[in-house]
Amino acid sequence: MVELDWDNVPADLCPVCKTDKYLSPEIQFKINPECYHKICDACVDRIFALGPHPCPYPNCEKVLRRNKFKAQVFDDLLVEKECDIRRRVLSVYNKKEDDFQTSVMYDQYLEEIEEIVYNLLHRVDIERTEERLKQYSIENKQSIELNNAQREQEYEKFIKIQKLERQHKSERRKLTSEIAEEEKKLKDLEKQQILDQLQNAASDKDPQLILEQIRANMLEKTNRLRDQLQKLNEKFDALKDAVRNNLNPDENMNKNKSKIPFTPFNGDRLVNLPFKVSEYKDPFHESIVSDIPE
Repeated sequence: MVELDWDNVPADLCPVCKTDKYLSPEIQFKINPECYHKICDACVDRIFALGPHPCPYPNCEKVLRRNKFKAQVFDDLLVEKECDIRRRVLSVYNKKEDDFQTSVMYDQYLEEIEEIVYNLLHRVDIERTEERLKQYSIENKQSIELNNAQREQEYEKFIKIQKLERQHKSERRKLTSEIAEEEKKLKDLEKQQILDQLQNAASDKDPQLILEQIRANMLEKTNRLRDQLQKLNEKFDALKDAVRNNLNPDENMNKNKSKIPFTPFNGDRLVNLPFKVSEYKDPFHESIVSDIPE
């Protein structure tokens, strides 16, 4: 039996259980960011089911956890590792160009990021680089949290706008198709009506008037659909502006409508009272009023 070279494991083979995709097409490989050693999902469930366990690769002393395993995205593990390291560094070094006074300062900031990524990727002076990253995160903790929160909000806005654009394109495509179909039907109908009306028209009726009437009916129907398309575009622009300005889309659409002030009495004061006061003279109160000196 040929001994497996653990440093050059085939792309379609699990080095732990020796299962490959030829015999098991449904097999999936996972990696752990601690060491980036490839293991199939069945071995991950079997080895790490009871808790943390050392990596099954020889000469690898990393203790791995099951919840840290993830699916491999890139075929080249070096690219996979670089993406993870860059994502980790950028979560700390998350300033934008607007945060710097000059472009030179921003370029120096980017060079510092690239230097940290390179050191972590190629394991150059790991301890000093990790300490440098940790010290920066402590000194800029407040700004880092603020920038990360702003980035999450921007990402949520981007997702909402993408969803609105897809919905708008679908509705616009449908409405445009209806307009084109309606115009085609009206043109065919116009031709048929022209022939019928000209053939059956009275001698005292001008054929030009017949044509103008048919054109007016066709324009009325197509303009109605075009107005719907224009309102759809205006609605999409209003919703997109509301998302960008952190507003509620419903409030942005109804901001021009009259607002009723809140009151806990189920509505504001009644303008028209539901009752009518009739005149009544109380002898007791009249006697008291009469005793008051003027």
